[in-house]
Amino acid sequence: MINKEITTPVLFLVFNRPEKTQRVFSVIKQARPTKLYIAADGARPNVISDIENCERVKDIVQKIDWECNVKFLFHKENLGCSLAGKTAWDWIFSQEEEMIFIEDDGLLSISFFSFAQELLEKYRNNTQIAYISSENFGLKYGLPSSYFFSRFGGGTYSMATWKRVYELYEYKLESFHQFKNDSTYKKSFINKFNYDQTNLKFEAYIKNGGNTYDLQIVYLLHKYSMLNVIPNLNMCSNIGFDNDGSNTNVNSDSPVALKFGNRPRFELSEITHPDKVEANIKIEKKNFKVRVLFGESWIISILRFYFQPYLSPIYKILKKTFLFLKFKKYA
Repeated sequence: MINKEITTPVLFLVFNRPEKTQRVFSVIKQARPTKLYIAADGARPNVISDIENCERVKDIVQKIDWECNVKFLFHKENLGCSLAGKTAWDWIFSQEEEMIFIEDDGLLSISFFSFAQELLEKYRNNTQIAYISSENFGLKYGLPSSYFFSRFGGGTYSMATWKRVYELYEYKLESFHQFKNDSTYKKSFINKFNYDQTNLKFEAYIKNGGNTYDLQIVYLLHKYSMLNVIPNLNMCSNIGFDNDGSNTNVNSDSPVALKFGNRPRFELSEITHPDKVEANIKIEKKNFKVRVLFGESWIISILRFYFQPYLSPIYKILKKTFLFLKFKKYA
C-alpha cells in the first residue's frame, strides 16, 4: 500500500453526523496530513437534535493527535448544505492552490491520499484535467494503468482538485444560457440524449437551486472540454446513502443505496500512469449508463425522457376515465 507523507492540504466538511464523522476522521488520522482545514456548518434553528450533534462533531474533529497545521471554520448559524460547501471551498482556495476534499460520508482508503497527491502534482499545470476521483463503479480501462480519464467522474464527496479549476466554477451557472448552444460545448457530450438530459438538470438547478459541486463541475467539464481522473480500483465508500443524507436522502435498502453506497474499498500498492490524456468513447458510453442512467437501458431511458411529458397527461385522463366508469358502475 502506498502511504507517503501527505503535505497536500486536506479539507474536511462536517455538520451533524457524529458517527459518520468519527469513521471518516479515523481515516484522516491514519493519513496524518500536515495541513488540515475543517469546516462545520451551524445547527439548524428548528432542529433541536442538531445542537447536540453539531457539538459532538466539533469535539471529534478537534482531537488532533499528530503534528499538523490545522485551521477551523465553525459557523455559528446554519448556512445550509449548498452554501456551507461553497463557503468552505472559498475559504481553502483563498489560502491554497490545491486540496484533497472529504465530506463526512466519504470513507476513503488510506492510499487515496498518496494517489491524489501524486496526481495533483503530475497534472497541476494540465488544464485538460479538472479533478481526481476516488471512486470506481465497476469499469476498468487502460490496465495496467492505475487510472483512466472520463467526463463522468465519481462523487465529489471525496476527491482532489486545484484552485485553477475552482476559478472556472460558477455557483449559479451564470453563463449557461448564453453558452449552451456553443458548438464546442455541444461536441463535449457523447450524444444528443446526453446533451439534452444534462441541460435539463442545469435548467432545474438554475430554477430551484440545491447543489454545491456536482452539477457545477459537470458544467465546467463540458464548457471547457475537461476530463476527470477515475481510478481502476474503488478507493471510497459512500456511507451516507440513508435518510440522514442531504443529497443521498434515500432508504438504506433502496436499489440506488445498495448499488452505490457502502461499496468495498481497496488499497493501491503502486501508481502506474497511462500514456495519453484522453477519454475512450466506448468507455464514456458505459460510464454514462452507470453514473447517469444508474444501469437502466438506453432505450428505456430515452423513451422516458423524450415521451413521458406527452404520456403523463394521457395517463391522467385514462386514470380519471377509469375511476369515473368504476364509480358509475357501482353507483
